[in-house]
Amino acid sequence: MPPEVVPTTSPRRALRVAVAPDAPVVVAGVKALLRSADPDVTVVDLPDTVRGLSTVDVVLYDPLHGVPAGFGDGASAATPALVGFSWSVRGDTEATARSHGARCLLSKDLSGARILHALRAVQAGQRTSFVLSTTTDTTARGRTRVVDGLTAREVDILQMITEGLSNDEIARGLYLSINSVKTYIRTAYRKIGVTRRPQAVLWGVHHGFGHGHPGRVSADDT
Repeated sequence: MPPEVVPTTSPRRALRVAVAPDAPVVVAGVKALLRSADPDVTVVDLPDTVRGLSTVDVVLYDPLHGVPAGFGDGASAATPALVGFSWSVRGDTEATARSHGARCLLSKDLSGARILHALRAVQAGQRTSFVLSTTTDTTARGRTRVVDGLTAREVDILQMITEGLSNDEIARGLYLSINSVKTYIRTAYRKIGVTRRPQAVLWGVHHGFGHGHPGRVSADDT
């Protein structure tokens, strides 16, 4: 009799992810999340040469910071897949990501497992929802509106305030100085008619900005 053939399981394909320059806490968090979710994932900083990009499967970047060099109009067939990764999943951010040639737009509040699942789908060439976040599609669409004359940046910051982030966390997440964040907060508060952070959180909850609630208000006064 011929020897029995024992089926083998194909090993999971390695995934090499590059992270475009972002706030250090964001880059460190992405690396820790993905490495803990799958040991076959290697997370590196964005290579500064075209040759370096050829060794990468997926590039994570924030559309609010601009398209990385080598992408957008300058992309080639060999350019790795581009995936948006931002606190903002509004319609204007989505449109920006699409114009850059991104495969999808992931919210920075997703779990490591969901981020990994999306990146694996992109790696495999599978179709997926363009915008992936912890909010419902209805909420995400609601954020595409210009609310009470707010600018896109003011909406981003109010969304993060509603989620309970401190001024320092907002500054790191959006790559802004702490003074710029405070200026945006003051102008946003004036437009929505509030003066304190708890009031801003309640306004954000009422307008569908994430899952914030008064119990998660940051200790910051503004």
